[in-house]
Amino acid sequence: MFTDENAFDLDQVNGTNSRNDICVAIATPPGQSGLAVIRMSGPGAAELAEPLFAPASSRFQPVSQMTGYTCAAGYITDPADGSVIDQVVLTRFTAPRSFTGEDTIEISCHGGVAVKQSILALLIRHGARPAEPGEFTRRAFMNGKMDLTQAEAVMDLISADAARSAGNAAAQLKGHLSQLVRQDITEIYNLLASLELVLEFPEHDESDLAADQLCRGLRPVYERLARRIAGYEQGRLLREGLTVVLAGRPNVGKSSLLNALSGYDRAIVTAVPGTTRDTVEELIDVQGIPVRLIDTAGLRDTTDVVEQIGVSRARQAMEQADLIFWLISPEEDLEADLPPDLNERTHPALILLISKDDLNTSMVLRQKVQAKWPDRLVMTCSAVTGEGLIRIRDRIVSEYESHGLDRQEDVLITSSRHRHCLDKAAQAIRQAESGMRNGLTLDVAAMLLRRALEALAELTGDQVTETLIDTIFSRFCVGK
Repeated sequence: MFTDENAFDLDQVNGTNSRNDICVAIATPPGQSGLAVIRMSGPGAAELAEPLFAPASSRFQPVSQMTGYTCAAGYITDPADGSVIDQVVLTRFTAPRSFTGEDTIEISCHGGVAVKQSILALLIRHGARPAEPGEFTRRAFMNGKMDLTQAEAVMDLISADAARSAGNAAAQLKGHLSQLVRQDITEIYNLLASLELVLEFPEHDESDLAADQLCRGLRPVYERLARRIAGYEQGRLLREGLTVVLAGRPNVGKSSLLNALSGYDRAIVTAVPGTTRDTVEELIDVQGIPVRLIDTAGLRDTTDVVEQIGVSRARQAMEQADLIFWLISPEEDLEADLPPDLNERTHPALILLISKDDLNTSMVLRQKVQAKWPDRLVMTCSAVTGEGLIRIRDRIVSEYESHGLDRQEDVLITSSRHRHCLDKAAQAIRQAESGMRNGLTLDVAAMLLRRALEALAELTGDQVTETLIDTIFSRFCVGK
């Protein structure tokens, strides 16, 4: 069994074939599937594929004569012995109207591992080379088919685990973030042009007027940048997932709740306290938000070495959580069930959750808990009947929304790189605006505006280093 379908021994890829202009890779996930797609891009891709493709009908043109966005059914054959490898559909895209901006061939074949490998090896043997991670998207960026934020959105869309994550990535891929940033760039350029006009003709002595216009013009730009930066935390959670930890003493219903929220039996549930010895994690979609739901070992003093490790990991998970549900069972002693450090705990998002609501004793217990800790939110639920699960999901959504502003842009930044670039631009603009109000010279203000433009150009990829490009695309999977 192949562990990496796109992996080849370097001895197979040598000479001029190792660094020519045509790259190829399997673009679909590893393993068996009904169908797979092999993508090949670069000048001459159609000519390379032509002798390897036998059309199923004479009405199909040779590959090199096919127009862009047309398909042909046929067979991939090995010219060495005339053997048929697979029945396929070949699609041609002509430059510049393709994903990469280059001549591109996509072969839809059957998804068996051996079939995919055989076709890939055949294409490499006839002149293509294995694509590097993210090379197709990198070529699209280098050929002006998308900017850097759109290229990064491709990877976000591939790895999106929930509807809102996918929607935000799709909006970024469509260019919404790029449009917003370019609007800021245009406004800063216009302000800089007016400023440099005054610097070039100082005899008109309009510096005071220029300073006033600059301050009024920079304020809305700064506010937009600040709003985008403030939305980063929500964007990060869309990308990485909101971490929700189920904690409490042994046998209070944590694993049952994990299973109920997950929709299947993810964790083992028994009546024996201490069944869960390690953290059990499940990724769930809560109203479009990706949530890393973590069941933990029951917190108690124990001499069992394995259970001690589980308790330690449970405490570690709580420290890293965005939201904690501390479960309390009506069957247990209230004082024993509560976190020992509840009064000192600074984590604001710790909710006291009374489990096993189906036992019909939770209401009295809830009143006792609420009276003792009036500043803590107290909720009830039953993993057996499903009572309270909707409220739990709603509370998770509220926690996510608390990390952003009341009104957001139509696309959130999800990358720390984006935030860093916006931070640099916003700081430069703020320094220019506040400085102009306090006697800053026009030439220094112009320098700060150029610094802001450089930061925004780095964000879109209009001004970026080769090292940064290498770093970004190295995170991509092969075939994209």
